[in-house]
Formats: sequence, C-alpha cells, structure tokens
Amino acid sequence: MFYQILRFLFCISNKFYFKTFQVNGLENIPKKGPVFLAANHPSAFMDPLVIVTISKRPLFMLAKGILFTNPMVKWFLSGLNIIPIYRSHETPELTGKNKDVFAQCYKHFAKGRAILAFPEGISLTERKIKKIQSGAARICLGAEAENNFSLDVKIVTIGLNFSNPHKFQSDLYINIDKPINVSDYYELYKKDTFKAAHALTDEIRKRLEAQVVAIQDSDVDKFVANIETIFKAQLLEDLGHSPKVMEHDFNTTRSISDSVHYFLERDPQRVEALNVKINSYLEQLDKLSLDDKLIKGVEKTKPVYDTILSLVFLILGLPIFLYGYINNILPFRIPFWCARIIAKRPEFHGSVAYSIGTLTFIVFYSLQIWLVSKFFGDWRIILAYGLSLPITGLLSFYYYNRFKSIRGSWKIFSLFYKKTTLMTSLIAEREIIITELEKARREFVAWRDAPKTETLTTAASENENSIDL
Repeated sequence: MFYQILRFLFCISNKFYFKTFQVNGLENIPKKGPVFLAANHPSAFMDPLVIVTISKRPLFMLAKGILFTNPMVKWFLSGLNIIPIYRSHETPELTGKNKDVFAQCYKHFAKGRAILAFPEGISLTERKIKKIQSGAARICLGAEAENNFSLDVKIVTIGLNFSNPHKFQSDLYINIDKPINVSDYYELYKKDTFKAAHALTDEIRKRLEAQVVAIQDSDVDKFVANIETIFKAQLLEDLGHSPKVMEHDFNTTRSISDSVHYFLERDPQRVEALNVKINSYLEQLDKLSLDDKLIKGVEKTKPVYDTILSLVFLILGLPIFLYGYINNILPFRIPFWCARIIAKRPEFHGSVAYSIGTLTFIVFYSLQIWLVSKFFGDWRIILAYGLSLPITGLLSFYYYNRFKSIRGSWKIFSLFYKKTTLMTSLIAEREIIITELEKARREFVAWRDAPKTETLTTAASENENSIDL
C-alpha cells in the first residue's frame, strides 16, 4: 500500500518536474514472469523513482546496504520493496549477508516478480556508462541454475537520458530495449559459470551504451555539448524533426557524438581547430551574459515590433506571475535549499529536490486550500483556487523564463547600437563555425553512405539523416 501511494505521488511529480517526459519501448517490459530491470545511474535515487512510475508491475529494488543501518530508514525502505546489498568497500563486515540477498532474489524470480537494479554500482551525472558490475548477471544465472533453467528470466536494460536531472522543467527520455533471454547462456553456464556471467554482463553493457549518449572522455563530451548548443536546433529543423520528440533529439545527439569520434580518428587537428573557435565564441558570449539563441535569431528580429509585443506580454502577464509566484515560491524553493544543505554530492541534488518537492507542494497546497476554505464556504471558490495553484505556478515559471529571454533580446539591441563592431564580429564568428559544421556534416554523410566494410554505430545507422560533426 505504501509503495502504491508513493508511486501515485511521484507520477504526479513527473508531470510538473519535467518539461518533457517520454518513454520509448515500454512494451519491452514483460507483463508477467521473472524480469530483471538493469538501468544506468546518472541521478541517485531519482532514477529508481522515475522507473517505478513507468512500470505497471510492482518492482523490488536493490540498494546499497549502508542505507539500512538506521532503523527508521530501514523500515521506510523496506516498505518500498527495497532489498539491501552489501559492498565490500562500504560494509565489509556485512558482505556475508549477500548470500541471503541472492537467495531472496531467487525467491522473487520463482514467484514471477520484477527486480530493479543499477549495475554500474555508483551514481555519477556523466554521459557515459561506468564499469558494469557482474552482480546482475550472477543473480539471474543463479536463479535459473537453481531451477534447472526453467524460469525463463528476462533482463531488460533501461537507458535514462536526462537533459539535466538537477534542474526543474528539464527533459527526460527513457529508452527501453528488448529483453535478453538468460536461458540463452545455459550452454555456456554449464561449461564455465564465470565466463557465462562475464558474457551476460558484457551484453548488458553493450545494450546500455546503445540506449544512452555514452561519451567516455570528458573533453569530448564538452565539445559535443558545445556543438549541441550551437548546431542541434538547426539540425532538428533541417531534418523536419520536432525538438519536443525526445527520440529525435536523442538520435541527433548520438549522431553528433558519432561524427565527432569519426573526425577525431581521422583528422584530430581539424577537430581541435574547430574546438578552439567554438570555445572562443562561447567564452565571448559568456562574458557578455548572452545566449547563442539570441545571436542566432538576431537577424530575424524586428526591434520595434518585438519590443512592443514584449512589453504587452510583460504587462498583461504580470498579475498572473505575481499570483503564481506568491502561492508557489516557498514550496518551490525549499526543496532546492534542502538539496544544497543535505546532499554533499551534486549527483543527489536533483533527487533530493525532486523527492522533497513532492512533499512540500502537498503540504503547502493542502494548508493554503484549508485556509481559503476557512474564509470562503463556497466549494466552487475552493476548487477554483486549488486548481489555480499548479497552473499559475507553471505560468509564473514560464513568465520568468520569458522575461529573461526578453531582457536578453533588449541587451542584444542595446549592444548593437553601442558596440556594433563587436556584435558584427560575433555573428561572423558564428557563421564561420556553422559553415564548418555543415561542411563536416556533408563529408560524414558521404563517408557513411559510401559502400564500405566498416560500419557506423547502431544509432547512426538507424537514423541516417541526423548527422553532423
């Protein structure tokens, strides 16, 4: 019951915390029978919470045993179907209990249940897959071995792709692959249990790497991110894709990454030269507190018309903004304040804010509605007020972001009059960068489409149009 209540609450939280929340391949999670869900782990306990909300089946989850040392926390986690697993570097004196943990998992599989775990074993907000631990494979193979490989255990890999899990109204794309049949490893398991576990672990790793944007080198990741900032919106537009469709966005980012790695192998000096130009351009924007979108759209703007339209929007929207701001600022801010105080590691900031935010909005909205009911006896007024709270809260957030965008546009107009040479230079720099990216894109497409024995990565092969450097 406790599990179902929390699941319901976080389903609601998803609709407000994330701007875009899309799932691809939900049908790949079997509706019945033993299944092991293995996901990447970029955002601490936000990861299991969002997976719980999309799964129609109750999940039993594996979590590090160090969390269970506090009796109250242990009681709370047990109510969420969480099973402790003990790590040698955290609780070496308790690792012997892992035999019981494995046995518990075997029983759940024998009853046809679903288990969720994160085989990377550590949460880091990075666009890469860390080393996959063999525990998931050993649990699944062990369960099958105990039942003469008659359980038909499936492993389903889940790729979590956050635009920024620590930011309100960010995007999340969940990519779910087709099941792995553990029984396929029966023959190998009979010959060598270690090799079977290693082969299954390697398959889990390959699946996860195909489901996320996996960039192992941090410098390359930064370069890809900078290209996304400048070029991805144009790519999506050129290909006729909507930025609201996360699968298109994901495939385009994967293609950018693939093409960067292609040129790094064949012409690293060219990549480095382009990287220098992009960094120089973005650093200048940063010093001026400007955004690339503003530079991109500057030639399409109509200063007088846009200024009048912006003023009308700001004036008409101000009452709604103030109403939404006053009613929502405390439950919105408190979770992020708490996250900075409670969470020492940045990977936990989004998780803490997401979890505490679910509670603070329930508490504050309930209190506010109760106070209104004390002053107004009409249920229609009370209902209208209650419905207005989340709606005006989101409108207030939109107004604030729109205000920042308008302020940036006005700054652009001001700089054009005061520093015309500087702004002209920035526009020229951007055009040079775009020209080079377009050229590299054409070269990459020509190489990709030419007959050859060498193949591209899965993502690039499946999405032949969303290619660039």
